[in-house]
Amino acid sequence: MIKKRKRIKIAGLTATVILGIALVGCGASKSEKALDSSNVTLITKVLPYGEVGYAMVCDFGEKVDASQLKPEDFKVEATLGDKTGERKVTKVYTNDKDEVSENSKDGQYVVIELDPQDELASTFGFDMEKFLNYRYDLDYSVTLKSDIKTKGGKTFKGTEDKVKNSKVVTPIVDEFAKLTYKDKSGSELNYRFFEPKKEAGKKYPLVLFLHGSGERGSDNAMHLQGNEGAVAWADPKQQEKNPAYVLAPQAVATEQLTMYWADEPNYTSVMDLLNETIQKYDVDTNRIYVVGMSNGGIGTWNIIEKDPDLFAAAVPICGMGDIRDIKVGDKYNVSKDNDIYKNIKDMPIWIFHAEDDPLVDVRYSRDAEKSIKELGGKNVKYTEYPAGTIMPMGHFSWVPALQSQEMKDWMFSQSLK
Repeated sequence: MIKKRKRIKIAGLTATVILGIALVGCGASKSEKALDSSNVTLITKVLPYGEVGYAMVCDFGEKVDASQLKPEDFKVEATLGDKTGERKVTKVYTNDKDEVSENSKDGQYVVIELDPQDELASTFGFDMEKFLNYRYDLDYSVTLKSDIKTKGGKTFKGTEDKVKNSKVVTPIVDEFAKLTYKDKSGSELNYRFFEPKKEAGKKYPLVLFLHGSGERGSDNAMHLQGNEGAVAWADPKQQEKNPAYVLAPQAVATEQLTMYWADEPNYTSVMDLLNETIQKYDVDTNRIYVVGMSNGGIGTWNIIEKDPDLFAAAVPICGMGDIRDIKVGDKYNVSKDNDIYKNIKDMPIWIFHAEDDPLVDVRYSRDAEKSIKELGGKNVKYTEYPAGTIMPMGHFSWVPALQSQEMKDWMFSQSLK
């Protein structure tokens, strides 16, 4: 009887093992996989009106059959602040790198492009009271609504699970070094710096970009994310045509808004940083340019008026050429004496402004051009956009200005010698 019981136990154990093996065989196949956060990347992109959530990239580990992919196979959701919603998928394709591409390439990465006009597309908001941009925490997720099969035979099952991204990549912006300059007095100035692909023994022009009031802060990022002011010059296609260094300082946000690029310690810190950069890198000192918008446009005028022999050309956008006795928020008020422009009357300057700018009166730019011409200046250019042509309002004249390849080519053609 004892032997019989042992045989029963052994038989039962054997049966259990066999049953367990059978159950495993009936469960998830080794060829079935699940997408996880480590395989998902959010790609943001800086467009004319600022940074947007542009695409999600999923890494499936091996090549995916692109012919099976459809936009409706994926659902992308975003939470920005107190708003949560679905982003519109506009395009799905494969790539051999975890990045956006103009053409689909055979690869393990599936790129899910999103509509940049979506309500939840922008990565930042605007605080009117502080007059500052602020960036949201980017909470994105992707859901596979259909099975995705790889060419190696794996299947990523469609589920209702939301898979969040594990990293954020921002092309061009990520190529700018993130640095801080400290002057002799101890004042610190955050800045970003882009270096072109260089050839030994060759010198390159430098673009100094001065941002507007909304991009002030201490994150050393918003002055690149808020608009194309800095990244326009570092864009690969632009660099291929006009390789150049790009120097973009960020002013700290103070409680009271001032013409901060003309104030201390900002002005001196910017000039010291610029001079240090010139000495440290292969900068063509005959081709140094300054570009600024809004308060940065004011700073552009100020810097060339104080250091006229340093810059080969300037592009002030929606700024003020003469800020003597003017305070932020003042109504149009300008000196009738044009002597402030004497030292820059022969400098190549291209001014941009919109007729219906509600924040910086267009008459400041009109008067600057007029004064320079009255002094005999022949190298000043002025573009004024008619009322109603700049959206969402006339102050955004930097949007079309920075899209002008004519302006960029003109600027890079200028040299002190």
